[in-house]
Amino acid sequence: MTLELKLENISKTLPGFKLRNIDLTIRDGEYFILLGPTGAGKTLFLEIIMGFLKPDQGRIFLDGADVTDIPPEKKNMGYVSQNCTLFPHLNVRQNVEFGLKMRRIPGPQRVKTVDLMLHSMNLKGLESRRPASLSGGEKQKVVLARVLATQPSTILLDEPFTGLDPETTRELKNVFRQLHKDGKTVIHVTHNQVEGFSLGDRMAILEFGAIAQVGLTREVFAKPRTEFVAVFLGYENVFHAQRVEQLDGFCVISVGDVDFKASGEIGSEKLTVAVRPEDVNLQSSHPEKSALNVLEGVILDFIDQGAHVAVVVDTGVRFQAVLTKSSFVEGAFEVGQRVWLSFKADAVKVIG
Repeated sequence: MTLELKLENISKTLPGFKLRNIDLTIRDGEYFILLGPTGAGKTLFLEIIMGFLKPDQGRIFLDGADVTDIPPEKKNMGYVSQNCTLFPHLNVRQNVEFGLKMRRIPGPQRVKTVDLMLHSMNLKGLESRRPASLSGGEKQKVVLARVLATQPSTILLDEPFTGLDPETTRELKNVFRQLHKDGKTVIHVTHNQVEGFSLGDRMAILEFGAIAQVGLTREVFAKPRTEFVAVFLGYENVFHAQRVEQLDGFCVISVGDVDFKASGEIGSEKLTVAVRPEDVNLQSSHPEKSALNVLEGVILDFIDQGAHVAVVVDTGVRFQAVLTKSSFVEGAFEVGQRVWLSFKADAVKVIG
């Protein structure tokens, strides 16, 4: 039996915010990412699916059945919030066992299930501890163990890595990947595009209460359809351009007084284009290898990003390139230096 989740024309108005006309199908067994900035409506989206809030309009269907008005406890769904909500007066074992008790699962079966969950979440030895004595990562594992103990068909994750250390994050990512392999449907809300890219089969980008784009994860990253999506996904170089000339295999476009080339045929006279900063090469001398796009400019600024450095260059228009820190140091780049940028024609993405 498939358990396809379908949202039809879902809208919800709250003070100062509106979730608008959401039409979306989440397939049985897929890992679906809902990506968007803070305030886009991601948590509200999950709360409506779970039934914590009712939509003002629209319906929700699971396996073809209308579940819009079914309360959360009667849906076979598990919800992991970013707040790690646990019962403070219960210990770890009792928290994990809680949902099973509510379902009147027999005692021996509860013990077996809880033991399995504690082992799978690496919580053995913490059974008698109360939530107040646990770290943030340990609390999140207990919440997840409690959810999984009830064997939900669909798992909703709301920013599950918030505040967690890198090691716990890696551990939980492996857990989520295994759930996906086991056939669970996972709906994962995040503002972090790295999470989305590393975990999701498909994704939707949410822009202030409306869906801006839906598709396979890699396709959304490679082919953003709107300027908002491009900027949100890290295409720092976004320009409003004019088509100048269509040549064999590529098109010359103009951004102000700067011309460069994009692959393929472009029909529109006016367009928006984007180039990811990691697709831009930076050199202190003119590139020896021929490249379709070579622009001369001056470094305006640089931003240390840890393992990488973002370098802002004025070429007549502002471009940003991202270098590894070792490349930046070895190149001895500094503000005011004359440099050359180069990038491939197929690195220029036409938005729309």
